[in-house]
Amino acid sequence: MSAQVFVAANAREGLARIRRELGDDAVVLATRPHPQGVELLASAYGDLAARPAGEAPDAAGGSRILSELARLRGLLQNQLAGFAWGSARRRDPARVAVMQTLFAAGFGSTLARTLAARLPRGLDADAALRWLRQVLIRNLPLQGREADLLARGGCYALVGSTGSGKTTTLAKLAARAADAHGAAKVALVAADAYRIGAAEQLTVYADLLGVSLHVAEDQARLARLLPELAANKLVLVDTAGFSPSDPRSREGRALDALGVRRLAVISAGQQGAAIEQAMTHFGQGAVACILTKLDEAPQPGAALDSLIRHRLPLAYISGGQRVPEDLHAPSAPYLVDRALKGGQLATPYALQAEDWPLFAGVEAEREERLALKGMHAG
Repeated sequence: MSAQVFVAANAREGLARIRRELGDDAVVLATRPHPQGVELLASAYGDLAARPAGEAPDAAGGSRILSELARLRGLLQNQLAGFAWGSARRRDPARVAVMQTLFAAGFGSTLARTLAARLPRGLDADAALRWLRQVLIRNLPLQGREADLLARGGCYALVGSTGSGKTTTLAKLAARAADAHGAAKVALVAADAYRIGAAEQLTVYADLLGVSLHVAEDQARLARLLPELAANKLVLVDTAGFSPSDPRSREGRALDALGVRRLAVISAGQQGAAIEQAMTHFGQGAVACILTKLDEAPQPGAALDSLIRHRLPLAYISGGQRVPEDLHAPSAPYLVDRALKGGQLATPYALQAEDWPLFAGVEAEREERLALKGMHAG
């Protein structure tokens, strides 16, 4: 076995160099302080697993050894990452403040690490947080003025998960359009053939607003119906809600062939993983997003994180059941301030000061698979 010595400014840089030169399976055998930072003794995983040529193989024993080596490597990496976190708190408190603020507000590690890496040097913690706020505001993709979608008109279908608020949001949009263009120029289409009472709920809204309502029980009926509604300024289609993992949720993409533009309706009141799944599935091919249930989202940072990474324009935000009062044009400063304030909430789920080294160790093992393109952090 041949071990190599690596010297780096910190443990994280040392681990990165070891992986580049010895491979992702390299094992750190020892570490100690060095005048230039830290000294690490490491070996390629294959060197450790190699056996003398004349020795009879022992598959079971070899498997146990490899498993134990992998476990030890993980423990060492976690410990080194924890040391690196403690060192970073002393050497670069501003960068640590940025990461802690983002994690506490519900933002994910990919975005947090990217922004922390791009933090300008020489800032104190307060200046770093002001910089962070401005960067988030600048990178939150907004559709533009509220009047644009309604003024442009056309045919839009609201797509999203079950319970995301599609039908209520559709009624709010219809009410705004009726005020702007007149009820005679607005048409609603009930295309949810799965939910019991879906058409009846839209009937109530249509009667209240004085707009026309049409039912399309399938794609063929919708294809015949849309040309008949072409004279309307705005046509809004209410679609069935499914889990993103349900194969039937792909039916919404067939709307593209009919010239119907899709608006992804995403509930901000979900956990980050559910928001990401919905954004990935329903946001693909959508012209914009409507973020709903902000009143049920104590920490909307996860929703903003997903919007920034997917670069999906945000057209409206909604929080509440009132039609149409609880539908608003998005404000980037308001949303960012709301998200960062959510990170200050005292909950049993918030990381405590003593948890951060452990958290840093766990995060060190994760591979950042989502590339952040188009991020402006200047």
